[in-house]
Amino acid sequence: MNSETRYALLLSYEGTAYCGWQRQEGSAAEGGPSIQGTIEATLRRITSEDTVSLVGSGRTDSGVHAAGQVAHFVLKRKHWECWVLHKGLNSLLPRDIRVLGVQEVPRDFHAQRSADQKQYSYYFQQGPAAVPHLQPFSWWIQKKLDLPAMQEALDHLKGEHDFKPFQASGAPELRSTVRKILEARISLEAVPFPGWTPVGGSEPVQLVRMRLVGTGFLKQMVRGIAGTLLQVGEGRRPPGDVRTILETRDRRQVGPTAPGRALWLERVWYSGISW
Repeated sequence: MNSETRYALLLSYEGTAYCGWQRQEGSAAEGGPSIQGTIEATLRRITSEDTVSLVGSGRTDSGVHAAGQVAHFVLKRKHWECWVLHKGLNSLLPRDIRVLGVQEVPRDFHAQRSADQKQYSYYFQQGPAAVPHLQPFSWWIQKKLDLPAMQEALDHLKGEHDFKPFQASGAPELRSTVRKILEARISLEAVPFPGWTPVGGSEPVQLVRMRLVGTGFLKQMVRGIAGTLLQVGEGRRPPGDVRTILETRDRRQVGPTAPGRALWLERVWYSGISW
C-alpha cells in the first residue's frame, strides 16, 4: 500500500545564525547550518525516514529572515497527522526556527512552482542611534530618508521588466530574468515594542519599509533594489535612475547590495491552499 503523503509547512525563522535557506555541501557548509538542512534533519528524526527532501518557495540568502516561508516535503512510509508533525517539529527545532502551520497538500503541489505571488520587505531603521534589539532585523540609516523620492523610484519597478541588472553578480544563468512587480511601496512604520515610548521628547525610532509583491524574484534582486533606493532616499541620485537601470540593463549603475539582515520574506500566495 502506498502511504506517500505530501505536506506543506508555513515557517518563520531568524536567519542570523544560518548560511541561508539552501543546504550546503562540503566547504560551503563552513558558513553555518542552513534552514533547509536543519528542518530536514529534524523531520528525519521524527519520522525515522532515511531521506526527506524539503523544497522551499524561495532560497533566502545568509542572514535573511522569514515570517511566511512555505516549503513542502513527502513522507513515504506512513501517514502522519499534521498536528503531530507540527508539535514534534517545534519541540525539536532550534528556537530561531518555528513552524506556524502544517497541512496536507495535493501531490502536484510544489512550494516554488505553484506560488502565484511573493512578498518581501526591506526595513531601514531611522532614529538617533541604532537600537540594539532592532539591529539584527533592520539597517540603521543616520540620515533622514526622502520617502516621496523613494516611492517615485519604486514606481518605475511596477509591471513586467527584465530585472537582470539587479540580480547578484555571478548568479547562475536563467532562461529568463523577466519578472513582474505587482506592488512596490514605501511606508513609515512605528516600532511596536513593549515599553517603547520616547523619553523626554527624544526622537522616535521608526522603520522605513520597502515592500515588494511580485510573481518571482531573482537572487539578491530585492537587496540590489534596496541599495539603489537608499541612494535615492539620501539624495545621492535621482529617482529616475531606476528607470534608466531597467532600460539600459547596466549592472554598474545599481547601488551596493544591501545587507541581508534587514530583508524579510513575509508571504507567499497559492491558488487552492491558504493558511
